Amino acid sequence: MALINIDGDPWLTELDACENLSNEIQSQLAARNRENQLSREYGVLSGTVRVRLKQLGGQLEQLNRKLGLISNTLTSGEAERRQRRIEALQTKLIQLQRQFTNVNPSSDRTALFQPTNSRGVTFAEDDDDDDPAIIASSSSYTVADLRAQQTRILEDQNEGLEALSQVIARQKVLASQIGGEVDLHNEILDDLAQTMETTDSRMNRETRNIGTITTQDSTWGYWTVIGLLFVAIIVVGVL
Repeated sequence: MALINIDGDPWLTELDACENLSNEIQSQLAARNRENQLSREYGVLSGTVRVRLKQLGGQLEQLNRKLGLISNTLTSGEAERRQRRIEALQTKLIQLQRQFTNVNPSSDRTALFQPTNSRGVTFAEDDDDDDPAIIASSSSYTVADLRAQQTRILEDQNEGLEALSQVIARQKVLASQIGGEVDLHNEILDDLAQTMETTDSRMNRETRNIGTITTQDSTWGYWTVIGLLFVAIIVVGVL
């Protein structure tokens, strides 16, 4: 059953691009096989197909990884159908690679030119939409191999997530330590502010004491003169 890209799902858009790329590779292989192996056109088409086969393999790996990341947002049936389409394209990629490496891949070319459904499986093989994608018996790869590859990719993703989790945990510990240092510095600043207030209060008190002493020193001479005059008056009165 074909998946219709109604809502502009980027994953489905990329999958359609992969299917179009596989069809282009198939057409270029057919054109190459009509050329003389010693001709320049044969060499040019071979180089183009080789590059596009690598491109298709890389895009399918990316699609597989993205499907693993978004699978929790899909229903189980939708995720299974998307996985089957990827497996069908991976099977077709294997067939294309075999056709590319074979000088006269008549059997593979015949299989590729058979009418296929949206999953890349021939109608003769697609008896039921729920059956898994079938790989030709002549292929060295099986569905189990593809699933093992997917498992390895998921394990790599899990290792990456575990490493990211450890980094986040270290950052959390570092942030906690920095928070403790900031709290300690705040306490030191509070103590310093309190000490400065106490010192300022003492300085004001000492300044007032100095003012009082200065005032007393300025009137001491007048009291001395008054005392001498009082003594002189007493002496004159006695005489």
